[in-house]
Parts: sequence; structure tokens; C-alpha cells
Amino acid sequence: TEVRQDGADYNRCLGKWKDYLPAFRRGSSLMLLSAPDIGFRAGFMGKFFDELKRRNVVRVGIAYAVATWVLLQMTEVVAPILELPDWAPKLIFVILAVGFVPALIFAWAFELTPEGIKREKDVDRTESITHRTGRKLDFVIIAVLIIALGYFLWERQSLLSQSTPEPVAEQIDDIAAAESIEADATAKRRSIAVIPFVYMSPDKEREWFADGLTEEILNSLARTPDLLVAARTSSFTFKGSNEDVPTIAKALGVDHILEGSVRRSGDRLRVTAQLVRASDGFHLWSANYDRTPDDLIDIQENVAIEIANALQTAMDPEALAQMVKSGTSSVPAFEAYLQGLAFGVSTLISGDAYEFLDARDAFEHAIELDPQFAKAYWELATFWRVQLVQTNINAGVTELAPAEMLPLYFDAIDKAIGYEHDPVSKIKYRAQKARTELHNRKALRLSTEYLEQRPLDQSAQVLHLSLLGDLSMYDESAEAITEFYERDGYDILVTGLSVNRLIYIGENETTRTFTKKALARFPDATNVLYQSHRALLWAGDIDGASKLVPILRASDLPEESRYLVSLRQACGENRLADATRLYDRGNEQYAGDAPIIWLGHRIMGNDEEAVATLMPYDDAQDMVTMTSFLSYGTFDPRPFKNLMAVLDGQGVERAEVLDMPYQCRH
Repeated sequence: TEVRQDGADYNRCLGKWKDYLPAFRRGSSLMLLSAPDIGFRAGFMGKFFDELKRRNVVRVGIAYAVATWVLLQMTEVVAPILELPDWAPKLIFVILAVGFVPALIFAWAFELTPEGIKREKDVDRTESITHRTGRKLDFVIIAVLIIALGYFLWERQSLLSQSTPEPVAEQIDDIAAAESIEADATAKRRSIAVIPFVYMSPDKEREWFADGLTEEILNSLARTPDLLVAARTSSFTFKGSNEDVPTIAKALGVDHILEGSVRRSGDRLRVTAQLVRASDGFHLWSANYDRTPDDLIDIQENVAIEIANALQTAMDPEALAQMVKSGTSSVPAFEAYLQGLAFGVSTLISGDAYEFLDARDAFEHAIELDPQFAKAYWELATFWRVQLVQTNINAGVTELAPAEMLPLYFDAIDKAIGYEHDPVSKIKYRAQKARTELHNRKALRLSTEYLEQRPLDQSAQVLHLSLLGDLSMYDESAEAITEFYERDGYDILVTGLSVNRLIYIGENETTRTFTKKALARFPDATNVLYQSHRALLWAGDIDGASKLVPILRASDLPEESRYLVSLRQACGENRLADATRLYDRGNEQYAGDAPIIWLGHRIMGNDEEAVATLMPYDDAQDMVTMTSFLSYGTFDPRPFKNLMAVLDGQGVERAEVLDMPYQCRH
């Protein structure tokens, strides 16, 4: 209806309005204005906004805001390089923020003319060039937005743009090509892989910080019962990879990827994290933590809780918060612990056993800083346990004898049990201690109890498979291997141990198939390659095994392990002269290394010499060393009376001793 200024039309319209007023009042309250009032107010506001646009105030505000954001981002990158004080970025932000309002006032009150800057009221409207200035500002805004977009893309790409390690998959194509790993078609909705966070600070010697933080977040998530978490060493194979999220998720058999970055400068710590759904690339959750290093523990715990909540796990918030606690309130102790975790992962991937020493030193430092840090004691106990098991590929990095290491182990494991607040974690600690005390059946019972509550703990899976092997429970080993693989997809340690255990089950086709899948999943993991070489020889695939020899010989494996690879391959190919030459050299070079000498005798078929090598340990009742050989299906315990007394006391019945199919025959 059109409101005219003559009274008749106006009153007629007002009458119609009153007719409809009750219906309007049911939905809202109204304020009635006269037509002149409405026109005045609308006209005033319209002219005001038109004037803001004419004087380019809006454009100046947009340009100022975008340029401020770009300058702050550039400052964040440049500050660590120029070693600016920590307050410098804050000062720049304050200056830019304070300058925003004066910039708008200046744009309103002054105008740029061909004669220079003049007050707006002194410029004749007919001579104003604000429209030309406005177009120039449009170009400035576009240019700054392009710079901002370029920076955003650069920062995003930097998360995945680190160089990818040169793959060795080409050297084993004919082994693995036919057995590519496919993601489970019915992947669980609550499944995640934590990709190593990118360390973006210039001091690359502290890159371990990002690796350790990644692993601790992963470990926290893995304690959630209904959340499937890809193992640490599976995720870490994609460190520095430029693969996209769907490809990584498919390779690891998960539906979600957590990625992020860490930047550290002085007393500032910036952690970014984002949870991505692999199916469509949708970001379910993301966060930026710009804190001091003193907030590190809170950041780690918060990320784990937020991810678990975003994936709608069954854990209630209070129980979840309790579960992901780091176990220490000391940030320096936690940092040392993170450093130890990072060294441990590096050892597993590279095969350099001496990085394990760096891990030990880091855990000991964490304990010095917090003498009640249970998780650090557990990791330290694990180090000493590995050194006690002389057949372990990472053993022998210290000069201590077993009798000297044993008290160190028990001190660490007892304190881990004593200081641990989580009753479920205590079960795992007690299981490992029982195994070291030679109570394998008790250890197996505790291990089973623990895995019922934490089925996705890969370190517990390793312990469980080791106990089944010690007890010659090969059928149960096969069931556990199948369960772990079909549900989890494994990590490097579980995969390598599974390959090892399948050797003794006696199904060569199964061994070959599984081994090729393991090689396809972990083509660069030396531990998996080492176990796979022996498995392929055992299953009769001599040519397939030969293709792994040059890779292993060029790896960071201990020299004695590389020696065994060459000796096994020579016997497998029936090159008796080469094998004998290697064997003689090995007996001289590794005379003090009982496991290597014993294996050399067994590979060459010299069984009497093999028994003689271990007899001094049995005579000395060094049962920790003797029981470590029980993991070999080719080991015969019957000649060793003290070991047999221990086995008989536990009611352990050893399976039939197996011959090596690739053994040299005289």
C-alpha cells in the first residue's frame, strides 16, 4: 500500500493496518512510526553509509585488517630466524590494533588529492577523486588477499612437503606387488592414525620434540577401549610423506587422520592439530594452542580428550581425562620422556640399536626430574628387559653383564608398578615382571587379562606373542596373529614378531603370503625385512629372500645381524664354500656373543657345537639368558638340566624341535 500525504488515503491505510494488527501481535511486538519518521531515519542512515563508501572508509578498514593479519603471520615466521625477543610479536600486534581506529578516522576526515592530503571539508566535491582512490584500494585489497592465500597454502603444504625417504619398494616389487594391502572394507567408524606432527622451528636438532609429542598423544588415544588407533610405527612410516589424507588412511586402514605442527621459540609454544575424515576431507575438529612450554602437558591431554569426544567414544569425560593423564606434573620431565619415546621409534624404523641408548638416557633424565614418574620407569625397565634378552636384535648396546643388568631392571619395574596410578597399566607391568622372573604361565594369564581391557596396546601384543612362543603354544600364536592383523593392522614390532612366529607353525604358504603383505606395508622397516628374509628362506622362496640381502646389508642393522643374513642366504642357496668362509670368520669375530655363535652353529648344522656354546650359561644357572632361546622353535632345551628343571617346575611341555629347511648340510 502506498502512503500518500493527503489525509483520506493516509487514514484509509491506517484503518487497514489496524485490521491486521491483532494477527501481527500474536507473533511479535511492533513499534509504529509515522511515514515521515521512517523516511527521515532511513534517509539519514542511507546517506551516512553512502558517505562512508564515498570516503573509502570501508575499503581502508578491510585493507588494514587483511594487511594486519599478513604482517602478523610474517612476523611469526621471521621472529625465530632473527631471534627477536618474545615480546616483539606482541608489541607489533598491539601497535597494529591501536592504529585501526585512527586509520578509519583519518580516512573519514582527510582525502588524497593531486595536490596531496587535504582535509575532506576543504575539497570541492566536483574535484574529489575518491572514486579513483577507491579503485586503487580495491587493487591493494586484492593483492593483500592473494598474499594471504599464498601464505595459507604454503603453511598447509609445509605439513606434508618434507622430502619423502627414498623407497626401497622397487627392489622388492616382485615380492610385494601381488600382495598389496587393502583397507578393511568395513573400517570402523572410530578409527584413527596420528601422523607425526611437523616441527616447523629452525632448530632442527629438537625435532624429537614433535615426534615425542605425537607418540604420547597416540598412546593416550590408544587407551580408549572403543577407539581403534593405528600403531605408532605404522603412522611414523608416513613422517615427511607428501601423500594425501585418503591415501594414508587407506594404507593404515583407518577412517580418520590427526595431523598437525609444532613451532617453538623461546618461551612460546604453538601447536596446531586437525582431525580429518578421510572419506570426504571434512575437518571434524581443529585447534591452535599458542601457549608457553609450561602448558605442554595440558595441551597433550586436551588434544587426546577432544579427539576422543569428536569421534564420540563411549568414555565419559571424567574417566577419559583420568586415562590420558601423563603421570607427571613436571614439564621438563615430560619433555625428557618425549625425547626418549622419539629415540625409541627411530630405533625401530632405522635398525640403529645404539639410538636405544639415547632413549635410556632420556628416560633416566626424566626420572631424575620426577622420581615418581611411573611411565618413565616402565620405559626404562623395557630397555633393560631388551638388553637382558640376548637374542633380541637391539640387545648388546651396553657393556654390562646380565647379573649387573638384572637389579637395574627390577628396580625400574618395581617403581613403575609402585608409582603407577592406573590399575590396568599395572597389570601389564606385572606381566612383564613375571616373565623376567620365569613365571611364564602367570605372565600369560596377566597378559590375557590386560589385553581384554586394552586390546589395542601393541607393546602388550608383543609381550603376548612372545609368551605364547616361549610356551610352544603355536596354535594359540596363529589365532592371536590373525586376530591382531584383522583388527588392527599392526605395528612394526608386532608384524616382525608375527612373521617370526609363523615360521614354526608349519604352513609355508601362509608364511609366504603374510610375509609379502608385511613387506608391502613396511618396505623400509629393517626389523620387518630381517624377519621376512628368514621367513622366506624357511618357506622355500630362496629367490625372494635373495632380493632382501643387499637391502639388509646396506641398512643400519648391527653387523652381527647382517652376518647372519649372509650366512643364511649362502646356506639356502647351497653355497657351502661361501657359507663356511662366513662361518669361520663369524666364529672369530663374534666369539663373545653366545646367541650369534649358537645361531651360526645351528645354521651350519653343527649341533654339538651349538649345545657346547650355551652349556656355560646353564651351568651358571643364568636362566634369563637360557629362557631367551625358548623363542626359537629350533632350540632343544633337553641337554640343559637346569633349564629343564625350570620348565618341568612350570609344567611346560616343549613342542618337537624343528630343523632349519635352509640349514647347510655336510
